[in-house]
Amino acid sequence: MRLPHICNSNYNATAAIPSNPGWVGQCNQRGTIDVIWSCFSTIFISLWVMLHLNVPADYEGFWASFFRKARWLILGALAPETVLLASGGQWASAKRSLADMKALGFEEWTLAHGFYADSGGFLLRSLDSTPFPVTAKQIHYLVKKKYMDLPKITEKEIFDKSKADQFSKTIACLQTSWFVTGCIGRAVQKLPVSPLEISTCGIILCTVAVYFFWLHKPLNVTAPTTLVLNYSMATILVRAGDAAEKPFWNTPMDFAEPPSVYALSNWPSIARHFGVYKRPFVRIPNDRNPQMYGFGQRVVYSLIVVTFSTLSFAEWYFEFASSTEKIIWRTSCIVGEASLLVHAVAEAISHHAPPHDYLYIEGYILRWPTNVFFFVPAATYFLARMALIAVALASLRSLPAESYVDLQWSTFIPHL
Repeated sequence: MRLPHICNSNYNATAAIPSNPGWVGQCNQRGTIDVIWSCFSTIFISLWVMLHLNVPADYEGFWASFFRKARWLILGALAPETVLLASGGQWASAKRSLADMKALGFEEWTLAHGFYADSGGFLLRSLDSTPFPVTAKQIHYLVKKKYMDLPKITEKEIFDKSKADQFSKTIACLQTSWFVTGCIGRAVQKLPVSPLEISTCGIILCTVAVYFFWLHKPLNVTAPTTLVLNYSMATILVRAGDAAEKPFWNTPMDFAEPPSVYALSNWPSIARHFGVYKRPFVRIPNDRNPQMYGFGQRVVYSLIVVTFSTLSFAEWYFEFASSTEKIIWRTSCIVGEASLLVHAVAEAISHHAPPHDYLYIEGYILRWPTNVFFFVPAATYFLARMALIAVALASLRSLPAESYVDLQWSTFIPHL
């Protein structure tokens, strides 16, 4: 079957395009490929520039880091809320380390130091154990107990190890700004915004928030800083007493920060199949169990996720190619929003009492039968999210004719 192709030198938007044109080629109007390219390129560059993953193990090469980043990029495209949650948890941990170090009188410790430590930037070498990465909280313990001095690396030196590309970041900002401006302009001129474009706007919203949380995190650091300890781990563990009595799961310093600080550590039977969870750690995992920095951050995170989910309602009256797609889209919108509501209520009930600095994956989530109130809403939300993505992609086969009308920027310029 030959796909319709519309190319006319005397192009008139609604006259030249039938009501359901199918695939529309490029000529004097934007075509289907323009919609696809603008969405996919914006998603790719915003996610690729936004992702600040942890320091790789010393034996890992370029391809190991590349495929790890590619996996997180796919996760960010399918479920950007999870990347937002991870980045928020890392930011909160860096904020806590800043407060802890200030309390000890170390004013030179910054957010960048906290991020650098929690990403595996410091490798501890003791007298009797193989080197392993230590987190900001574990460094705080060692400094507080006077086992070591505060690491001498400065914030400038940390960012000197970072491989942040200002040119790529500028391109990403320009691309996303132009894309969002175009979608807003189409809405103002009452031109259809395709479901894929709306979904892209939602991903952009999450990536902007993630970029804020990771603003002080060094990018693509490949070589950690080694901290030499003039004590044996055996001495430190004995002096720690009952807290260090149990065998460690991640590193010998688990007693200073529990293994559950990493999400996958809560399911040991699954975690043992991943190389990063070899004992002791060879690198810090990227799946930090979020521990929000107070009520304010939880509210901000909730508002971003709700806004992201609610954006899909903007296509409630969109002219889908079939009534089935319209029903699936509307049902998915409602199911996704309802799932978030159930999850929010479960979180509020579970953590209504102090302490408020709880780990995201703990408590009712790990206990039967209360974990039903986490896994069921999570599953339904995931299915709703996948359905929205599927419908957004399927809608490209037959968008409304007005979807291919170019935005008339001249109408936004005041006439003198």
